[in-house]
Amino acid sequence: MTDRKRTTAIQVRVTEQEKRQMERQARRCGLSLSGYLRRVGSGKATAAFPRQRFRDLYRQVNGLRENLNNQTVEQTAAKLDELAGQILTAYADEETDNGDHKNLAH
Repeated sequence: MTDRKRTTAIQVRVTEQEKRQMERQARRCGLSLSGYLRRVGSGKATAAFPRQRFRDLYRQVNGLRENLNNQTVEQTAAKLDELAGQILTAYADEETDNGDHKNLAH
């Protein structure tokens, strides 16, 4: 559907904090606020694009895989432990940004 066919507006009152949160989530999904609200309101799934931090960690994992033959098992294991910790921290930060305060240790 194109924007030209969209002729009906819906007005919703929200707090500034709610608006900022919806805008932030829309950006994470690569959508405009209107597009995000249309998807959520119609029950369609929305998926946040990986943030730069996750992309960087992904690149590090791939780099580690490409260099498996150039390092000892102990070096690889240590780097994997480090990356696992960084991923867990990044995930916890993401959950906190989204308003969820889950204990990831369980």
